[in-house]
Amino acid sequence: MEDTTATLLVPAYFLQVVVGTAILAWWFLARKNKVLKTFGIGMAGYSLGVAAWTLLVLTKPDDLQPLIIAGAIPFLLANLAFAKVAYKNLDFKKTSLLSLVVLGTIAGTFIVRTFIYPSEPYFSGEGLLFFGLHPLSIAFYIATMSLTFLPAISVATEHIKKGSLRTIMKAGLTTLFINATILVSGNDDTLLLINGIIMTVALLVIWVKAVTTPKKQI
Repeated sequence: MEDTTATLLVPAYFLQVVVGTAILAWWFLARKNKVLKTFGIGMAGYSLGVAAWTLLVLTKPDDLQPLIIAGAIPFLLANLAFAKVAYKNLDFKKTSLLSLVVLGTIAGTFIVRTFIYPSEPYFSGEGLLFFGLHPLSIAFYIATMSLTFLPAISVATEHIKKGSLRTIMKAGLTTLFINATILVSGNDDTLLLINGIIMTVALLVIWVKAVTTPKKQI
């Protein structure tokens, strides 16, 4: 079971996340609506981040830090696009304040996880990748995504006309938000395996539904 998990299940999981998020990014970027396009930029950033971590899983270099950081950079920067979506309807003063807060959490996350409490990524005996984040780093990650990705989901999906697609997209993306927080904070093999299954199903459902919905119904 250990060999199968390390050589097949974990790489397959990361590869399908890259493909799924890339398809979603393409789908959102292909919309005429500016809000959806901006959300697509954020999804592209998430996809690039996971792509770096996928390369790490496939190659398993002796030093895990370079690819971990290479993935963290686009993953964190993606939240700028999500913040732009999330707070587009607020007045200038509130938006300016929130922009400072968001920039602070993004910068704080990178500084804490890289310099103050450097992450200690490792592969478990089952072959699962753990990011080895300090609790403070995890708190910053969750704060950043809660301030950007989560509210952006609600705003972006309101710009999807088709009722069934809007509902599935909102539920699926919210599930991905929860999965992402578990992915960066989890420290248990069983938890990550269950999380991986749920994330795989949710991602598959939303991108298949998106690409199979006729454009005139979106």
